[in-house]
Amino acid sequence: MKIKTLTIHNFRSVKERSFDLIDYSLLVGANDSGKSNIIDAIRIFYDDLKFSDEKDWPKFTTDDNEGWIEAKFLLSDEEFNNLKDEYKQEDGGKKFFIVRKYLKHPTKIQSGSSNVYGYEQGKLSDNFFYGWKNVAKGKLGDILYIPAVSQVTDYTKLSGPSYLRNILDFICKKIISSSDSFSNLNKTFDEFTKKFKQEETKEGLSLEGFEQDINNDISDRKVKINLGIRPLDVADITKNLIEPYIKDEILGDHKLPIESFGEGLQRRLVYTLIKLSTKYKEKKSVKDKKEFFSDFLLILFEEPEAFLHSSQQEILNQSLGDLSNEESQQVLISTHSVHFVSRNIDNLPSILKLYKQNGKTMIFQITYSELKNILISNKDLKRILEVTIEDKDLDLEAIRYSLWLDPDRCCAFFADFVLICEGASEKILIEYLVKNEDIELLNKEIYILNAMGKENIHRYMNLFKELGIKHAVLFDGDQDKDNQGRHQKINEFLQNNKNEYTTKIDYFENNLEISLDIPEENRPDKKPLNVMWYYKNNKIQDNKLNDFKNKIKNLLPN
Repeated sequence: MKIKTLTIHNFRSVKERSFDLIDYSLLVGANDSGKSNIIDAIRIFYDDLKFSDEKDWPKFTTDDNEGWIEAKFLLSDEEFNNLKDEYKQEDGGKKFFIVRKYLKHPTKIQSGSSNVYGYEQGKLSDNFFYGWKNVAKGKLGDILYIPAVSQVTDYTKLSGPSYLRNILDFICKKIISSSDSFSNLNKTFDEFTKKFKQEETKEGLSLEGFEQDINNDISDRKVKINLGIRPLDVADITKNLIEPYIKDEILGDHKLPIESFGEGLQRRLVYTLIKLSTKYKEKKSVKDKKEFFSDFLLILFEEPEAFLHSSQQEILNQSLGDLSNEESQQVLISTHSVHFVSRNIDNLPSILKLYKQNGKTMIFQITYSELKNILISNKDLKRILEVTIEDKDLDLEAIRYSLWLDPDRCCAFFADFVLICEGASEKILIEYLVKNEDIELLNKEIYILNAMGKENIHRYMNLFKELGIKHAVLFDGDQDKDNQGRHQKINEFLQNNKNEYTTKIDYFENNLEISLDIPEENRPDKKPLNVMWYYKNNKIQDNKLNDFKNKIKNLLPN
């Protein structure tokens, strides 16, 4: 079982938004776009958090007085067969059921209840799902939540519940059930108890003597007290006898407390314990094979990149991907890391792009069908240029995104606005002018993207349209070049490719170098170096440079 679709209605900054989860999904967006709100809504769905009307009800005006979270679960054939008939739904070969958890409602909220209602015969019913009040019945699975900031001791303490203690309890119980050494220990312990109670101090004091003194005094009540020493059990071993520490090989295996190490190692250890907790747990058994249950686990991880450098982030990303590939497990992370995004670009539907509009969280996602349409649309320029379209072109379009959306270009997913430039020369010069405050961005999060050629600009425009990323475009008109007919077709195509998220399109009549009145460099790889040399050596006329600055300022948001 896995979650296919979630719908959130009237929760914090979310008015009503639906989105799909695949095996491994990522919530991305600028700060305060609503990523944590999505995570917390799921936690409330699974009773890991309690809904608070004061904190969780939207501050904007709502259309109704209902708050709810709805989940569509995809099932295996076995799970579907065991599901009650009234909940069964099928569509396009997919087998599923849908439930809705009410957070707020004039009549459907019952105190002490999970308030989860099922869809029966495809319609929302007035009955609790499976008729029970508590969601923790194994019907909807469970979650593991890892916050962005946490203390390693919360996960490693043995004095109370923790991931380390749960794992140790599980392992020790399994060992004890068939352990000869533990059986021998208990026998030895029985002998120790008898002898220890009889042993006396120099003053003649003993536990057995103390026990006898008490019993002599209360003998008239026909009762006796016994100061028994109980044998060891699992709790004694994990809570009192096991002492976790780290041995540092560099320091000659010196014992050090876990919390004395840096946040990076602590974070790695926390993730390792949580990952292993999915392995070291009792498998659910069902007496009645016809009873519906699920081992589904959704791992919610906020900012997994915290305290990890880039190579460690890539290792963790791969590990999370491996976890999500396991049966009945999914992973949803919220991230600010371009490395996590870049490493998942080959599966664009995994990206959930969030941003705030008028105080409301908007969620954009490219579904598999929409991705296919984007890849088909990307070939439109070839048709206009009358270039032969080959069967493999659709696959090549997908590969282009995987190759081009590196960690640098993935900054676009976290920006409020993107300026798409034809090449590296424009990007480098603009970024240098911004760095030196010759172009003021007014504290806006703006990313300058190098499209690596005019023929690629439409690919980014199509992608950003589906992800709701506002953008402007700057390219070379190339009116001085040979093959004017081809360049004119490309220029007109880009102008006509403008969409609702394209704010402005502008171009140089010829190219950047001619507009700055500097000599052109024939080698493409030296063009950015050539432009920057003339700029740094003050060999660009002020009026030409000001014209360039004004062109850029006009493209950027006010």
